[in-house]
Amino acid sequence: MVVSARDAPPPPSPAAVVVREVWQHNLEEEFDLIKIALMTHTIVSMDTEFPGVIYKPVNVEKRDLGRLPPFWNYQLMRHNVNATNIIQLGLGLCDHKGCLPDFGTDSQYVWQFNFKDFDVHSDLQNPESIELLERQGIDFEKNLEEGIDSADFAALMVESGLVMNGSDFTWVTFHGGYDFAHLIKIVTGQELPCNLVDFMDLVQLNFGRTVFDVKHMIRFCDGLYGGLERVANTLGVHRVAGRSHQAGSDTLLTLQTFMKFMEVYFKEKKDSAIRHNGHLLRKVSFVLHGLELIDFDPTNEGLKLNPLGE
Repeated sequence: MVVSARDAPPPPSPAAVVVREVWQHNLEEEFDLIKIALMTHTIVSMDTEFPGVIYKPVNVEKRDLGRLPPFWNYQLMRHNVNATNIIQLGLGLCDHKGCLPDFGTDSQYVWQFNFKDFDVHSDLQNPESIELLERQGIDFEKNLEEGIDSADFAALMVESGLVMNGSDFTWVTFHGGYDFAHLIKIVTGQELPCNLVDFMDLVQLNFGRTVFDVKHMIRFCDGLYGGLERVANTLGVHRVAGRSHQAGSDTLLTLQTFMKFMEVYFKEKKDSAIRHNGHLLRKVSFVLHGLELIDFDPTNEGLKLNPLGE
């Protein structure tokens, strides 16, 4: 009997993705699941939510902010991260086929860690950023009451092998300087170092050199530009769980965008090396957008910072 294409059963629907909410009370049990997943899922994406940019340059035109040299960008980031506390961190894991962990269930999972470090009533913050996060569903009072102590989170990150063992994993972000900075501040329990070179040394120590920032990588790909949502939609990737400006949802979109990006662009293999239009994949790794350690002048002379640019 001949079966026509229209008689064939439809392909199975992709499993729903669930954002697992993590608080102080379930922190250890969620890390137990993460440690199991890490045995087979070694591509890690990460995103953070924080109280916005507090310090802005007062002697730089707004139109020029995107063209600051890397060392100035680092000083701006350092002052802001040192002055503020993390609100959320999203963590996504997948294998080399792009499959998320499912633990034998009908769903796939990513994680959203909610911290108590930030006190909306007293901590430094950018009011516009706080209003945006509130509109997107972040409950600052619940974070204060039930949120994670970042010191406990840091200890479990180290115990899991995710940090200080970075060569085992591929790390993925989108415009990830602030994300790595906040995570390094938590893991080390210290303020960020004074210069960009020392900061990148900490990135390497904690996460290895297989670190990809999709925002940097799209510079070498025609037709890709803009923020995460725009790049994802251009590649045909759509948000399937949660809301934008929540760390779990954004880390999932980052991970799925990266996997699609690699499938579309970095698929050429020559001399056992992966490349796109002559650009070696290894040459675009370990570079964070805006913090490129290439032809930069290691001085911050002339950079003046004021809270909120006032």
